[in-house]
Amino acid sequence: MEFGNLEWIGNPNSLSKKHVCWDVIYTTAEAVKKPLKIDDRFLVDKFQSSGVCSEGSYKGFSAREIIRKRRSAVDMDGVTKIERDTFYQIMLHCLPSGCGSGEKQKRQLALPFRALSWDAEVHAVLFVHRVVGLPKGLYFLVRNEDHLDELKKSTRAEFKWEKPEGCPVDLPLYELARSDCQQIAKQLSCHQDIASDGCFSLGMVAHFEPTLHSKGAWMYPRLFWETGVLGQVLYLEAHAVGISATGIGCFFDDPVHEILGLRGSNFQSLYHFTVGGPVLDKRIMNLPAYPGPSTDA
Repeated sequence: MEFGNLEWIGNPNSLSKKHVCWDVIYTTAEAVKKPLKIDDRFLVDKFQSSGVCSEGSYKGFSAREIIRKRRSAVDMDGVTKIERDTFYQIMLHCLPSGCGSGEKQKRQLALPFRALSWDAEVHAVLFVHRVVGLPKGLYFLVRNEDHLDELKKSTRAEFKWEKPEGCPVDLPLYELARSDCQQIAKQLSCHQDIASDGCFSLGMVAHFEPTLHSKGAWMYPRLFWETGVLGQVLYLEAHAVGISATGIGCFFDDPVHEILGLRGSNFQSLYHFTVGGPVLDKRIMNLPAYPGPSTDA
């Protein structure tokens, strides 16, 4: 094997023989604690259902089956495609306010986003690779339309900001630029093929510094909570249409900002994700997540 012939460069750090206290972790944890206020209330707003564009995209699984089948893909096949309406349907279920209210996307009234007690602060910049009927390129899902003007002013002047063909009226999805984004998506996600070999990948971009200033430092971990909820929706949507997905924890945030033209900290890339056809690793044993019928495996 070639591995034995590799030349080692540098000196590896030795693992500590005892616990090392990293003070910055505890300092940060204290700084982002939410202060308890006597007048804090949790209002239960009227439930708003999610939009429907292509119910036929789903494979007829029950919610129980989808949740139990949910796995993180370890690799994407680079060939699987989805239809444009299927892509739009997935995006509709990523909206916080659902549909039919006649208001802009902002308040988190649809499941599961209504579990979060603040207006949506996380958006998605999308790298579309293999969506039939939708040009390859860079797109943006605006999950809080109060931010739309600020986003347009903060990003590159040459971006189109146009609704793509066939896009549902109540879906605030915009085409920014047409281009084959496979290579750049891969580079942005630490050169991982999984970001370029799916149907699409995305970066979750938060309305960052203004949110921390207006609400407090305690919103910092909650922005990550919101990316987590959005990621879980994408996981379930992918499995419901017969493909798979996975979060991408390693990415270069500054180059993401550079591609979008973002400067400063008003918007911040917090997490990456990819959706596509999975490559099953036969070396890994796949067992049911919970004890139950064999159909759940």
